[in-house]
Amino acid sequence: MLDVRLPRPVAELIRCDPILRMLVEKVVEKSIRDALIEILALDQLLSDSKLTEEDVVALDKIIKARAWEKLRNYADSGGHE
Repeated sequence: MLDVRLPRPVAELIRCDPILRMLVEKVVEKSIRDALIEILALDQLLSDSKLTEEDVVALDKIIKARAWEKLRNYADSGGHE
């Protein structure tokens, strides 16, 4: 069982319409299942990884710096690469 908070009008609509409720339940169930499968797959993929949290932070900074550089170059060229 999982509680999902929705705006009152949306929750009321779902509560009153059994077909809509069934559809929403199926969509939510699939979304949660897909997210959990992805998490489990990533955990399995990374189980032997030697990557540390510090490595991830360093890579994050490098990627963001390069993304900003690429964006700046794109803007400086007037939107043409």
